[in-house]
Amino acid sequence: MVFFNEILKSFSFSDVARRAPILALLFFVAISLNAQKTTDFGAILRLEGGEELDDNWSYGVKEDLRFDNDFSQFSRSKSTIWFDYKLPRYGLKFGLGCEYIIKYTGKHIYRNRYRWFVNASYKYEYRNWEFGYRTRFLIMQNDEASGYYNYALNYYWRNRLQVSYQRRFSRFKYSLSGELYSEINKDRHLQLDNLMFEGDVEYRLTRRQYLSAFIRDYRDIYIESDQIRTIYFGIGWRLKNF
Repeated sequence: MVFFNEILKSFSFSDVARRAPILALLFFVAISLNAQKTTDFGAILRLEGGEELDDNWSYGVKEDLRFDNDFSQFSRSKSTIWFDYKLPRYGLKFGLGCEYIIKYTGKHIYRNRYRWFVNASYKYEYRNWEFGYRTRFLIMQNDEASGYYNYALNYYWRNRLQVSYQRRFSRFKYSLSGELYSEINKDRHLQLDNLMFEGDVEYRLTRRQYLSAFIRDYRDIYIESDQIRTIYFGIGWRLKNF
């Protein structure tokens, strides 16, 4: 007992807090290295920019390129634009936006997808920590296999939890998040489709530029094909205030 007490005394809460994000990211790496045979590996390249219009309004744009099949195949591109209205005093933010997706469906066929979304989010800061929650309602319009002009609407509900840590005056920011993807089907029933976990490290290059590296674990809850899980390794560059 004396031995264990000495070990506990050697650690402080601040030490654990500083190392927790790094240990969590190492956990994500361990998951990817021990992935099953049904797991695919992919890559994401991201460019993002945004600007504050006033104390409450802001807008942003983002472009994502995704590759899968063990990094060898282009999967999709996603172009996003959104507008946010925030209430700084209460930590609330409301937003709306749209996405245009070009998705590769095999046999050299590319399909168009359009998304419109509205969301609400809340952030709470405590010392060096930041806790956030976002709920998003999304409508997707995609072309059916029967023809490019035959479109169907699908409805989704997403919920994300995120925790971030950044020491004062540090250029590094560490984040962990989890998001649940749910589809609202034709019978208005809620179906849990996908689950996503992500670990992110962001580095501030300048006052306006940020570089990030992240690992994303994306899983299908309802299996529709042989592939039920994808591990993505991503790199992103963000420009603040154009």
